Amino acid sequence: MRGEWRRSTPWRLAPLALLLSACAAPFAASRAPSPVPAATHTPSIPTSAANTYADAKLGFRITLPAGWAAQPEPGQRAGPSSSAVTLVDTQHPGTFVLLAILRGPTMPAAFAQRGPATARIGSYPAFIADTSAQLGRVPCLIRLFLAQTDYAVAEECATDAPTHAAQLEQTLATYQPPAPGYTPPAAPPQPPQQTCADVLRASGYDPTHLAWGHTLATPTATSPAGGWDTLRHGVYICNNHGSTDPYLFQCTELVNRYDWEQWALPRFTDHSELYFDYYASGAQHPGQVRTLFPAGTYALASDASQAPSAFAPHPGDLLVFQDVNNARQGWTSGIRAGTLGHVALITGVDATHVYVAQENYNQTQYFLALPLTHTATGWRITDLSGLPNRIVRGWIHFTTEPS
Repeated sequence: MRGEWRRSTPWRLAPLALLLSACAAPFAASRAPSPVPAATHTPSIPTSAANTYADAKLGFRITLPAGWAAQPEPGQRAGPSSSAVTLVDTQHPGTFVLLAILRGPTMPAAFAQRGPATARIGSYPAFIADTSAQLGRVPCLIRLFLAQTDYAVAEECATDAPTHAAQLEQTLATYQPPAPGYTPPAAPPQPPQQTCADVLRASGYDPTHLAWGHTLATPTATSPAGGWDTLRHGVYICNNHGSTDPYLFQCTELVNRYDWEQWALPRFTDHSELYFDYYASGAQHPGQVRTLFPAGTYALASDASQAPSAFAPHPGDLLVFQDVNNARQGWTSGIRAGTLGHVALITGVDATHVYVAQENYNQTQYFLALPLTHTATGWRITDLSGLPNRIVRGWIHFTTEPS
């Protein structure tokens, strides 16, 4: 790609107010103070002299802009058909592009279910699924494209992201699937998990100058409430009490980081109450899980208080909470100014409880047990937040994970 990739404004400068009791940024805006400048964080995984990244797991290649590097994420538990990479501007901490790949013979059919392609990424059919600052922390560029049997999801989020669409697409257009006969390694190298300090540095902060962002739980924690429980191994849970940042460490950050590190899955960019299907402006709308992920890679179950449950909750599922009452719909969900959505990660299930991991709930219940009952219509999970009108909307299960 010719020319210089202009710096994106990092997520940390998003004009959103921080909520400490729940996890959806409100529509009213206030500008977050700038953090203490941090030293440039250079990725530990180098690229070739030609600045072309070759994925060791799936064998795809992509040419990086000058001054950029790649941080592979093959997924610690991911199967042989998914991998991801973060493209990092080494000169501007906090500026990066996320690229996740789901490969398989069903991907072309799943891509076709979206209808005729509305865009092109080089020679590849593509869709644009951008999100705005109104429904997320900052505007995000999202490009979905199909390269043979590779279903690709690319995301760049920044306050000025819309001005960088052409540059992003030029880089993605260099994507090349592997040559025929490519054989992946039996065990691709795994990068170290991000600590709370690592996440802060990657976002342009110097953790030694912050009173927030410290570790609440490690990936092997066994308490409180069973810790990572059935999952056995999770991610670092970080404290955001007193944070001036609109994203770190919100509930969405935790579940996104878990699915990225463990399963190499795309990250959600909308508020948490929009992950699941929702009701607003007189109509039902598809959740972002439907707009990001290919059909067949996820399943949705409503809480029994909202609709018949399709399946029981499982460890690894995302548990989505919403706050709007729409009685005429027959279920309670939606979005409006001032609502407080939340998302947690289910770590374990027994006959009477689901156990969850979460950020931005409070400083002691980052692991929590929620009552679970089985009714004639399925499973029902009780919210314990005490927030008025908040209910459990349902849970999302990714079929790349074991049942």
